Amino acid sequence: MAYDRALLSSILRQMERQHDQYEAEAEERRYRLTHTIPRLGEIDRELRATSAKAMRIAFESNNTDAAIDQLRARNLELQAEKRRLLLDNGYPADYLAVAEDCPVCHDTGYDGSKLCRCVKQKAAELQKQKLSSLLPVDQETFDTFQLDYYSPQPDSRFNVSPRELAAYNFQTCSRFAEQFGSSYENLLLYGSAGLGKTFLSSCIARSVTERGFSVAYDTAISVFDQYNRVKFRGGDPSGASEALERFRSADLLIVDDLGTEMPSAFHTSCLYDLISGRLMRRLPTILSTNLLPAELEPRYSAAIASRILGEFTQLRFIGSDIRKIRKKQRL
Repeated sequence: MAYDRALLSSILRQMERQHDQYEAEAEERRYRLTHTIPRLGEIDRELRATSAKAMRIAFESNNTDAAIDQLRARNLELQAEKRRLLLDNGYPADYLAVAEDCPVCHDTGYDGSKLCRCVKQKAAELQKQKLSSLLPVDQETFDTFQLDYYSPQPDSRFNVSPRELAAYNFQTCSRFAEQFGSSYENLLLYGSAGLGKTFLSSCIARSVTERGFSVAYDTAISVFDQYNRVKFRGGDPSGASEALERFRSADLLIVDDLGTEMPSAFHTSCLYDLISGRLMRRLPTILSTNLLPAELEPRYSAAIASRILGEFTQLRFIGSDIRKIRKKQRL
């Protein structure tokens, strides 16, 4: 899984600040209690001394095991006395311990040499929040997808009904989300506006994000705008560079409304860079567009059309605009 480096850095810094706060609070409690219960201070000093003795014995003594066992026994005695003192004075036994949010990594963010699951969970939550500002991932789920919006009557142009195609598209997208991470696939969702392309993209984004994978979503216009800012140093080039890195390295990239941007050789080169790079790294991509497959080559290039048509599973959407149907139902 590829996690956004800026997001991870932010999470780890926040964890470090929280840990520092917990240590400061524990130190304040210790300072206050050692003045009212002096024996606690004596125990802490002796515990620190036993640690120093253990290190010295490890280097100097010929009877290391016996000496260390003796120090360990004394250490346990002191800790037990410390707990009794706290309980006898009305405090929890762990009152002076430094609080921890994660017992696995002890708030370091790492379980051994790997990222702790608590960091991955925080990353998934923050990614979902970010996606929620762009997509209605909280409302649009596979469970709320309704085939009733699609006509069961066969379309003479395609010899299939919109509902049959929608059912196939739903099953393909559901399988894509379920198998994400264990199989490799790219999707091309195409058809007129208002037929559920963005809805199913949102369902996939939610499902994949909740499983801890990184998802980058944006419209084609915004993606190309980030390329423009990096190349011509406009706006916030550093922020644009971070955005491009997300687009290039996210476990899943979803580009919506491909074809709504102004045609240009620059945009074509950007699209080639993005798609080719992700194909080479076998990072799944979803493209959503109103363009037909036959329109990709004239719009972009033969090289781009070849990569999309050859490497992407094509899902066609037909039928009536669902947004208009919903509007009529509300009247």
